[in-house]
Amino acid sequence: MNRVRNRKRVAPGPLFTAIAVLFTVIVILGVFRLQAARLEQLLHNIERDIERYTLEEDELKQIFSKQASPLQIYSYWKEKLGMDRAQQVEVIRIPGVYTATVPQPEPQRGWRSSLFSIFGFSVN
Repeated sequence: MNRVRNRKRVAPGPLFTAIAVLFTVIVILGVFRLQAARLEQLLHNIERDIERYTLEEDELKQIFSKQASPLQIYSYWKEKLGMDRAQQVEVIRIPGVYTATVPQPEPQRGWRSSLFSIFGFSVN
C-alpha cells in the first residue's frame, strides 16, 4: 500500500499530447468539411433557383411578346371589342377654339433690384 501512495504522478508524455492535438485537428477539419458540404448544397440550390427563374422569365417574355404584337392587338379589338377600321376618315375643324392660359408669375427680385428701382434703374 505504501508503494501505491509513494508513486509520483507522471505528466502526460509527448505521445499523448501529439495524439490529443492530432485528434483535435481531425475534429476541426471534419467540422470544416461538413460546413463546406452545407455551403455547397446551398450554392447548388441557389443555382437551381436561378436556372428555374431564368426559364420562367423566358416564358413570360414570350407570352408578353405575343400579347404585345400588333396582330394580336388588332385581332383583340376587332373580335372582343367589335371595332373595325374606319372606311372614311373626316377631319372637322372647329373655328374659334379657345384655350385657357395660365398667367406667368413675376420672377422674384432681389433686394438690389428693389433698391435700384427707387432711383429709376432696372437691374435684371
